Amino acid sequence: MNNWQPPTVIDGISALAEQYRGVILDLWGVVHDGEIAFPDAISTLHVLRSKGVDVCLLSNSPRRASQVAARLECLGIDPLLYAHIVTSGELVFEALRDARDDWHAALGRRYFHLGPPDLAGLLWGSDRIEVNLPRSADFILNTGTNGQQTLDDLTMLLDECALLELPMICANPDLVVAVGDQTILCAGTLAERYEALGGTVRYHGKPHSPAYRHALDLLGLERHEVLAVGDSLRTDVAGARNAGLDVVFIACGIHRAELGCIKPGEFQLSRLQELLARQSDIPTFVARHFKW
Repeated sequence: MNNWQPPTVIDGISALAEQYRGVILDLWGVVHDGEIAFPDAISTLHVLRSKGVDVCLLSNSPRRASQVAARLECLGIDPLLYAHIVTSGELVFEALRDARDDWHAALGRRYFHLGPPDLAGLLWGSDRIEVNLPRSADFILNTGTNGQQTLDDLTMLLDECALLELPMICANPDLVVAVGDQTILCAGTLAERYEALGGTVRYHGKPHSPAYRHALDLLGLERHEVLAVGDSLRTDVAGARNAGLDVVFIACGIHRAELGCIKPGEFQLSRLQELLARQSDIPTFVARHFKW
């Protein structure tokens, strides 16, 4: 890309805060790592709140929003620090509860859950019924792996579901997530494999536009008034840019190894240029971490 222009590298959000009235903020890799909340992120949320900037958390978590909020509070992130929270799991629940479009309305009531046992309750409270075998199901609810499974472990199950021509709902479009130092396969990886087998998949969450429309509606702001922040080029950056939003790419998140983030708070600019030159969606800004 001969005309490639790098995004602006910033030290912190303070350089941008006066330009926006709202922030759409990713969670995993930006605010916490699944085990601990980042102190700089918490202090930044405090400053944004004090300045009257509304924050909508937008996460590809395959859990209900209330469950994620409770987990954040356990990590020391007070609910008062953000105005709204949208999760891919909540979007799935609402889509199946309301069935406002033909695709969801035609799914049927019985679903087979593909994912860890603690996520099996995602549809509790709707009129959908979980079944134990794919052959008894009308569709698949895909929330990911149990943290130890590989694609090979699930090949036979995915093959069976594809032969049955079961439609799949993907409750987390992420491919992988970093939990501390461990990388875990997410529902998005399973969904991509299922599509390769000829299966039909409907995704909920980033980078798909309904997730951003919902966040913007909750904030009640125009696109030019909102800044997105996230650490995934595939979901956060692509989703925000396609929604017409400015976006800060957090370099030392999910892409930290690719960018040479060996020491805390550092990345290699040459690697950033190489990585972004391969992308169709380029962030507006780049920061090492989410900090003020």
